Amino acid sequence: MDGQERIIRKLFTEKQCHRCGRPYEAEQVLVLARRSEVWMVMISCQDCEQKDTYVVKFPPQMQGRRRVTSYRLSRPPASTPLPMEPGEGQQKHPESLEMPGPLVPPPPVAPSHAVDADDVLDMHLFLKDFNGDFQRLFAEVE
Repeated sequence: MDGQERIIRKLFTEKQCHRCGRPYEAEQVLVLARRSEVWMVMISCQDCEQKDTYVVKFPPQMQGRRRVTSYRLSRPPASTPLPMEPGEGQQKHPESLEMPGPLVPPPPVAPSHAVDADDVLDMHLFLKDFNGDFQRLFAEVE
């Protein structure tokens, strides 16, 4: 493991899962691709198994200090809570329960699938010709 990979792992141990809030662990960082100073990594949450993909960019070294920038590529998870374990959240004294508010259906969620070889190949082909200009890339999307 080189110095940049150690920095990336440290960077993500300071972040939390967007779905359940659990802090990430260094072992949960998987390097998908690396092109010079640009890395693509996937983070997996140990609790809820949410997977997020990031592009991490190391700018050229300036005056001995580096500023690492990360961009989240994966879609944020639905705002629905995680399912409760059986017995979790149940109180022993039913008389202390409050009436629940009106039920609101969760927003529709696009079906997701596990990352497969085609996904990795697509990202490899994208990164092969990507010059690191995120402003131009995101301007094309808008």
